[in-house]
Amino acid sequence: MSETRLSANLRLLCSYGRSVSDVCRRIGINRQQFNKYLTGQTAPSLATLRRICDFFGVDEAEILQEHSAFAKLVRLRPPVLNRSEDPLAAQMEKVLRRDRCNTALLERHSGYYHIYMSPDPSKNYLLKSVGRIFGNGQEWFSKELERYEDDEFAVPSTLKHSGLVFEAHRRIFITSREQGQGSGMWTTALISSDYEEPSFLPGLLQGIEPEGGHMLYGTRVVWEYLGKSPDLRKVLQQCGAYKSGNSEVPEFVRNSIFATNSPYSTILSAGF
Repeated sequence: MSETRLSANLRLLCSYGRSVSDVCRRIGINRQQFNKYLTGQTAPSLATLRRICDFFGVDEAEILQEHSAFAKLVRLRPPVLNRSEDPLAAQMEKVLRRDRCNTALLERHSGYYHIYMSPDPSKNYLLKSVGRIFGNGQEWFSKELERYEDDEFAVPSTLKHSGLVFEAHRRIFITSREQGQGSGMWTTALISSDYEEPSFLPGLLQGIEPEGGHMLYGTRVVWEYLGKSPDLRKVLQQCGAYKSGNSEVPEFVRNSIFATNSPYSTILSAGF
């Protein structure tokens, strides 16, 4: 019953806006997901419901009233939608375009990954870390943890990164910043998988060297899907530095990062 009341009341509130698309853009909600609220197929989470109510200037208890009672309330107190927008939020929305986000694709790719990259491919070694993509249907985030125990590679033993994830043209983009005292910032572009359960996501990692001259930096990267709830202790134990010829390095990873004359050498432009 609450979903039926909510969907009818939401449609009434949206009639005061320019369009449903504009409402979704300004609230920061995926259009496809919002349509499910409007048709009563599903109900928003409590956090999302609060965002919707804040935007329209109504209380959660009010928006769940019987439609006839809510309609009377709205006639007496019409929603005000022409409030000034937060410039940062507005700019973020222009970049993320959550109203056009392929939510199903990101849902399918949510979970844990091993991340492979080579700071200097000429030395034929890889750094293997762990990452996670997660979200709630509207907002998507990433966390990455690097753990290394080999002094040869002159990198801190533990690095943590937090980031934002968005999708465009069936590509997954991650912009992350190092946490704590570090200043490293990175952008990763990954080619999504067409399979129901992803396997390997090749892409490019670009950023600024965290040490030394802080030069612009770019390298190939591969994210290996581990599932939504792997054994995290085992996953972390497998992180570290590996020679490219190590049997524990998957062939796809080795070919994607090191080989220049293999079928995988054009993978970044041709797609996977």
